[in-house]
Amino acid sequence: MSRNFQTAGIVLKNNRFGEIHKGVILLSPEHGLLSAVAYGACSAKGKLRSVTNPLCAGTFFLYRDPVKDSIKITDMDCRDFFEGVRSGIVKFFTASVWLEIILKTFGGDAEETFSLLLESLRLLDACTEDSASRFLVQFLWRYLELAGAAPATDVCAGCGETRSENQGLVYYRGASGFFCRECAASSRESVFLSAGALGCLRYSRGLPLEKAAACSPDAASFAALKKAMLFLAEDFAGGPLNSIRTGKGIL
Repeated sequence: MSRNFQTAGIVLKNNRFGEIHKGVILLSPEHGLLSAVAYGACSAKGKLRSVTNPLCAGTFFLYRDPVKDSIKITDMDCRDFFEGVRSGIVKFFTASVWLEIILKTFGGDAEETFSLLLESLRLLDACTEDSASRFLVQFLWRYLELAGAAPATDVCAGCGETRSENQGLVYYRGASGFFCRECAASSRESVFLSAGALGCLRYSRGLPLEKAAACSPDAASFAALKKAMLFLAEDFAGGPLNSIRTGKGIL
């Protein structure tokens, strides 16, 4: 790799580095997760101050130091700032869940993950607060599918029996799939997914993301579906997600 290179990227996280510098983790479609330093980005006049915050997306110009084995951000052309996401509390916490689960679990196809996140953020930015939960569900389900961690929606993971389209399934914390009521562990925290909720997941699989988000079962079924997606996200991450815990009652 050349010492000087550039890549599209979305900032997932940053932290103060020294007195005036900033450590940045970004998602690149070419390189996956990249850790870099934005020197001077925490100073009042730093040119990278605002464009290296989480939810900034664009083209990053980078320098790889082979001696220190580190990457420096020399410039950034910010194309998406997602002001609509930042200004809506439900949308902000929704995006925070997406960034955190990628940070904690990413290990798959960088290009597909980047495209899913960027499209999801753009749609979230433009939608209403009331619609944010639909994009939350669709992003998490599609991310789990990309990672090969999405449960089958028509087979009980316990007995292996195929369920008809008018039957629901149960998901319980720490499970390896969806279960029929007879196989579900009654002693563990669980959520029942109705036939409508499961049908929504199956139907939306082949749709563009915006149309998939418009597919929604009745209110009670959707609430259960959202709860199950948040359970699945934390189970896939191997523990609690701060964004879900702090966003309780908001998401």
